[in-house]
Amino acid sequence: MGDDAIANRQHHQELPLGGGGGEDGSPDLISRLPDEVLGDIISLLSIRDGARTQAISRRWRPLWRAAPLNLKVYGVLSSESKGVVTKILSEHTGPVRCFHLHDFELHGCYDYAMLDGWLRSRALTGLREQEIYFRYWWSQQPKPMPPSALRIAPTLCVAWFAFCEFPSELPPALGFPHLKKLSLRHVSVSEDALHNLLSGCSVLEILLLEDNVGFGRLRISSRTLRMIGVSHIKFQELVIADAARLEGLFLLLYARVQATIRIRAIQAPKLEKLGLLSPGISRLEFGKTVFRVAMKLLSSNVHLFLCPRS
Repeated sequence: MGDDAIANRQHHQELPLGGGGGEDGSPDLISRLPDEVLGDIISLLSIRDGARTQAISRRWRPLWRAAPLNLKVYGVLSSESKGVVTKILSEHTGPVRCFHLHDFELHGCYDYAMLDGWLRSRALTGLREQEIYFRYWWSQQPKPMPPSALRIAPTLCVAWFAFCEFPSELPPALGFPHLKKLSLRHVSVSEDALHNLLSGCSVLEILLLEDNVGFGRLRISSRTLRMIGVSHIKFQELVIADAARLEGLFLLLYARVQATIRIRAIQAPKLEKLGLLSPGISRLEFGKTVFRVAMKLLSSNVHLFLCPRS
C-alpha cells in the first residue's frame, strides 16, 4: 500500500464519529442531522439499502432499526427470505408505516401460522397502510384471511385485500376511524360482513370493488365517500342510500353476464360522473328520476356526465 493511500486511510480514521466526510475532507453535515430527520431519509430507501446504512458509521448504526419502516414483500419467498421478514419484524423498534404482502403464496398451516405471527407483531402497532394480496389460481377458492389482519383496523389509512376470504362474521365493534381508501379485489365476503365493514369506516373517501363474490345487494350510506369504483361484480342491486359528498360512480360489468344490475341513488346531491357503463346495467334511478338506457348504447361503454343539481 502506497504512502498516499495510508495517509488517506489515516485521515478518514481521524474523522469524528458523526460520519465519514466528503471526498475533499469537508465535514459530514448529513450525519449531524437529528435522528428523526435521518430516520425519515432511511424510510425512503429500500429495505436492503436502508439496512446498509448501518455500515456508514457508529452514528448511523442504531438508526435503521428505529426508523419508520415501509416493508413490502413480493412473490414467492424462500425459507431464508421468510426468516428475514420474521427477523425484521421482531427486531425493528421503530414504527412500520406500510406492510405489503403482494402475490404472497401460502403453503399449509406453517405459512398461516407464520403470517399470523407477522400480523400480530408489535412492530405493526400503529400501521397506516396494509396490503394482503394472496397468490391466486383461478381453479382455487380464495384463501381464508387470518383474523389478525384486522387487528390494526384502528390506525389504518389505506387497506387493500385481494384473493382472500373474509371471516363470515366480523366483530360488531370493528372500526376503521382513519381509513380513507379501501380496495377489495377478488374477495369472498358475505353481505352482512361487507355492510359491517363499511359501517365501521367513518372517514372513507374511496371505495374500490373488483370481481368480488358472496353478496347480491350492496347498500351504501356514507357522508364522506367521494368516489366508488365497481368492476366485474355479479350482483343485482347497488343502492346509494345517503352519500352527501359522492362525486363519481364508475362501473364496469362483464359483458357476458346475462343478469342485470339495478342502480339506485337516493341521496347523492353532488354526483356528477357516472362512467364505464356496460350491457349489464339496464336501470338507473336518481331520486325520482328513472333512466332506461338502450342496450346498444351501453354495449359500447360510455361515460354519462350528470348535470349538477341546483
